[in-house]
Amino acid sequence: MSEGFFIDRKGQIDHLIKRVTEIVEGGNVVSLSMLIGRTRSSRQRAALEVWCRMVAELFNESGITRSIQSPIFRDGEMESPWSQASVKDEIWRPMQRAVAKVESTTEATTKQYVEVYEALVRAFGNKGITLPKWPVRIDRGG
Repeated sequence: MSEGFFIDRKGQIDHLIKRVTEIVEGGNVVSLSMLIGRTRSSRQRAALEVWCRMVAELFNESGITRSIQSPIFRDGEMESPWSQASVKDEIWRPMQRAVAKVESTTEATTKQYVEVYEALVRAFGNKGITLPKWPVRIDRGG
């Protein structure tokens, strides 16, 4: 069984302690793992997906192909178009591991998302490639 707590105020700590005490007194074991800092928001998750899709479209339209390595191919590799998933797995995640030291995009904080994005913009800019701007959702009142 899994339970999650999001604590951003001191008063919420008592609720966590009470729940952990209940579980332990009930004869069970509790294992805690903490993520410190704000993890990505649902809007940031959506923005990452949109951004990865925009990068894939940019690369495909610009003729920047990706190579797939496999022993079944005669020359060892073949070209393939970019996709949202391949940008996330082959471009975003390696930079996230280097900058934020976390594997999953769900573990990165909102600040780390900015750091990873800026590092990618610099790296590709040094190669003469301008990456798309980070998508920003505009709420329209009405």
